[in-house]
Amino acid sequence: MNPLIENYLRTWLKRCLFALIFLSCSRIIFIVYLFPYLKGSPTTELPMVFLSGILFDIQAIAYFLAPFHILSLLPFRQDNSYYQSAMKWLFVTSLSIIMLLNFIDMEFYKIKTRRSGIELFQLLSDRSNPVASYIYNYWWLTLSWMFSAFLIYRFYPKQKPSARQPRPVYAVIAFFMAAGLIFVGARGGFRTKPLRSFDAARFVDPRWVSATINSPTQILTSYSSAVPAPVQYMSDLECTIITQPVKRENNSLGLQTKPNLVLIILESFGRDYCGFLNKEKRHTPFLDSLSKSCLVFSNAYSCGTTSMESIPSVFASIPSLLEVPYINSNFQNNTVKGAHYYLSKNGYDCSFYYGAANGSMGFDNFLKISGNIRYYGKNEYPNREKDYDGSWGIWDEPYLQYFADELSKKKTPFFSSVFTLTSHDPYRIPPAYADKFKGGDLPIHKAVRYADYALGRFFEKASRMPWFDNTIFIITADHPSHSRNEYFYSPTGKYEIPLMIYSPRHIKPGINDSATVSHLDIMPALLDLGQVKDAYFSMGSNPFTVEKGFALNSDYGVNQIIRYPYCLRLFPEGFKMHMHGKFMSNNEARYKLTEEEKLLQKQLERELMARIQLYTNALLNNRFYTN
Repeated sequence: MNPLIENYLRTWLKRCLFALIFLSCSRIIFIVYLFPYLKGSPTTELPMVFLSGILFDIQAIAYFLAPFHILSLLPFRQDNSYYQSAMKWLFVTSLSIIMLLNFIDMEFYKIKTRRSGIELFQLLSDRSNPVASYIYNYWWLTLSWMFSAFLIYRFYPKQKPSARQPRPVYAVIAFFMAAGLIFVGARGGFRTKPLRSFDAARFVDPRWVSATINSPTQILTSYSSAVPAPVQYMSDLECTIITQPVKRENNSLGLQTKPNLVLIILESFGRDYCGFLNKEKRHTPFLDSLSKSCLVFSNAYSCGTTSMESIPSVFASIPSLLEVPYINSNFQNNTVKGAHYYLSKNGYDCSFYYGAANGSMGFDNFLKISGNIRYYGKNEYPNREKDYDGSWGIWDEPYLQYFADELSKKKTPFFSSVFTLTSHDPYRIPPAYADKFKGGDLPIHKAVRYADYALGRFFEKASRMPWFDNTIFIITADHPSHSRNEYFYSPTGKYEIPLMIYSPRHIKPGINDSATVSHLDIMPALLDLGQVKDAYFSMGSNPFTVEKGFALNSDYGVNQIIRYPYCLRLFPEGFKMHMHGKFMSNNEARYKLTEEEKLLQKQLERELMARIQLYTNALLNNRFYTN
């Protein structure tokens, strides 16, 4: 081959290898920085984590450096200093962006327990998202990224000068050779389908998936899978028999009057923080005391790991099985009839309160599309300048006091919801409480304690209101967050949340530890309590009448169904059943299933497939509602 072409190819390959080294280094930093959160993952898997991680890194380099690849391989002489300088800046910028995405996820992983997808850009562009505060609070990551960008610039491999002009035929051959390598790298090898994030589960233990892939790969996966393919595991009739999506409630508690309904969604309140769910003192003294007067569901799960995933699940019983939140998906304008649609139709005054900037995370748009509800954001709060937390919105304590006053203005019966926010990163609390809420192993703990205190102050005020006695309160969380306990990063632990119902007049206190419930079941509960007679579409169950129940989640495209204490996961290569930290399946001899467990696994397999089919086809056919 022409020596000049060889020089071009050699230099190009050198630069690709240079990029690969940086991505491997970022994987080392990711593992070291997050090792407390990856505790429990088998370290014997580390060699395979790095080896298989190379496939994902090559894929990221193939896509994110595509303009650089094209300019590097164009069939003409490239010795011009201006041309080489432009290529250098393109390379440095592109690789620095890849590194930036990896560094950003080192903090987001602690909250979401997974790499960020395309929703990262939607989150960062959210009008209430305090990007500047992230840069300030995580300055060491900012400096680390800047240092890595400097190293990329400083040690960028230069091309040796040559006096010869390449022959066109050799240049074209070299171009197509390199293009072939890029194509193979972008697909992740010689595969029938392109490599995607969940394919990492083929190579490593599921707990190492986040370390094996990289953030650019997850972004590519979530972007390319925004529209799922139709699913037909079974006949539509069998699917309907298993899932029974069209429901009708019948006032299962025998309520004599229509109660007011108040739904409280606590930001980032995982089960780990709640003493009443752990039988020991934690960070929620008020909730611990209130729980004694509540119906508590001890096996409750969120549908996702972000706030945007919770709203469709809670209000419209829509699972979160896409790689992006439903609110930001291609289906965001589908017809949806949420709990507030049916409650308002049956005489309820419906409202939603959130102290962040109006339009934050698309909550208002979804709620308006899915029913008749009035949205109150930061713009409607009267003292927004005085009580602004400097990051997300209004401090929890004054906002919940305002919420209590607002409820007194409602026409009864009313259904009103409030979403707290102080326990969101960066976990600031009002300066006046700096000495009151100290301690805890993690920064979020003081914010949780403050939010719990604010909730106690709300109930203290609400209990003196005339509407209080005829009100049923449902208290839950949008998703869990940081933990020092490795269990809460497991396939089930990362979704465990509180779910409790309080009303001295209407609800008998107790603990339901036999049923598995989730966000999907809140809509049926609301419609039952509101004595709605209409038929409605829901992928959940009524928690007051269900015997076993289930929760439905997706983790890197690995769909799972939870029925405590079992979790069945659908991997690319087949099903695996998880229990108490062990993976069990029929093709793994070291874990033998009992005959009862074998029957349960077969049952859960059919249920999971039926629910995936129902969900996917309802999305594609716009059928998340009844006529």
